[in-house]
Amino acid sequence: MTSPHIDHWICAHCGQRCGDYEGGYGAITDQVGAIRASCSPMVPGRPDCYRRITEYGELVGALLGVEPKPSGVEDIRKPSNVPET
Repeated sequence: MTSPHIDHWICAHCGQRCGDYEGGYGAITDQVGAIRASCSPMVPGRPDCYRRITEYGELVGALLGVEPKPSGVEDIRKPSNVPET
């Protein structure tokens, strides 16, 4: 989140680009207290990472490497239902 160009930010939760119209933007605080960028999309079909973390308690980064990405706030992944890798 150090770039002044918000369309270059990468979501810390799902790894997709955010900051544009499609990806939207929300600031989150990760597990170590760092402020990170997250998706807060304006279009359907993308995860709403900001809400998944702030409203539903999903851990930051829970969607990294997950394909296909869930839409909106479907299939919240909390520690009890996240498969071990």
